[in-house]
Amino acid sequence: MFDFVYKFLAGLGYTHPIHPTEVHMPIGLVVAAFIFAWIALLLRRPNLARTARACVTLAFIWVFPTILFGIMDWQHYYAEAMLYPIKIKLIFAPALLVLLAAAVIIGFKKGAESKAVLAIYSLCFVTVVILGYFGGQLVYGVKAPAPPADVKAGAEVFSANCKGCHPNGGNIIKPNLPLRSAPQLADFKSFEAFIRGPKMPDGSAGVMPAFATAKISDRQAKDLYEYIQKVIEHPVRK
Repeated sequence: MFDFVYKFLAGLGYTHPIHPTEVHMPIGLVVAAFIFAWIALLLRRPNLARTARACVTLAFIWVFPTILFGIMDWQHYYAEAMLYPIKIKLIFAPALLVLLAAAVIIGFKKGAESKAVLAIYSLCFVTVVILGYFGGQLVYGVKAPAPPADVKAGAEVFSANCKGCHPNGGNIIKPNLPLRSAPQLADFKSFEAFIRGPKMPDGSAGVMPAFATAKISDRQAKDLYEYIQKVIEHPVRK
């Protein structure tokens, strides 16, 4: 749906997910609001309470593009696969939006020093910690083995398109159908045919998206196959 955005960015040399570039803003602003609000309460500094309110207002504004880019990355890189960390993020991201809206509205109605506002800031803080943790699980929770230099290109293709659902050669969506030892890895032709038109063992369509040449070129498919063979399927033991 948003492939044109990623194609445009790729033309500029940017080939990474967009969401991580934005997520630091609302998280940082929520943390700042939480800290300033508590210091304002403990030291009785009303000016810091107003600073906290300004931070949470900016966080509320910035959370909209952050959520949008998160949905775009989910569709583009994970084909809307319902991984457990993504399920958690889909629950807590709207919750954060509601909490931030409440913090802004109540903060202007009852004042920046309201204890009700402080409680909401605290809930926002807990929510961004949860979102950050599960976001980290998607990126760092399941690391693939370090690739040899000769398959670095394939490692990049794997990281961008496959790692989310097939960490370390497994299969988060269908654990009984891991990537490792899959019959489609018998030879490159079988592998390429499968990624261009993936099918379940019974011939039905599964959740794995088809990777056309516009998404993974023939050269990249070859690089990807070599990476899987050398690092996942037949890793070299040191």
